[in-house]
Amino acid sequence: MAASWIVIDSGVFIATALPETLSEKAAKFLAQLNPQTSIAAPVLFQYEIVAALRKHVYRGTLMAADAQRSRDRLLSVPAVLMYDEGLVKRAYDLAEQLNRPTAYDAQYLALAERLRCEFWTADEKLFNAVQSALPWVQWLGQVSSNE
Repeated sequence: MAASWIVIDSGVFIATALPETLSEKAAKFLAQLNPQTSIAAPVLFQYEIVAALRKHVYRGTLMAADAQRSRDRLLSVPAVLMYDEGLVKRAYDLAEQLNRPTAYDAQYLALAERLRCEFWTADEKLFNAVQSALPWVQWLGQVSSNE
């Protein structure tokens, strides 16, 4: 049986650690993932988690001990982290093709494209910018809260 993949950006996981608009949806979405589905992410996934939590501690919106607990929980997410030069180059090409200002988000896009799977993001601006060209990109805000 072929592996079933899903690419999920760090923002979805970060929303489970911080009080955000999409926190409830993020928790629900992650809880409902099929256990047979493997989560994939580019290596920058872990750096983004640590950076976001540290920023909230610095701003005084998150206690250091809470950030460390969230850090440890989120870094233990069973995501398969992927990196190779081809992915990095494809991310640059996608960022250029989609007229994105940076290639960070495009790392996730390149990976989902390679794995031929859905990419879920908490970034509504990214979703709006790429949805017409990349129909496999999904926004966390689409998850129903009532189910």
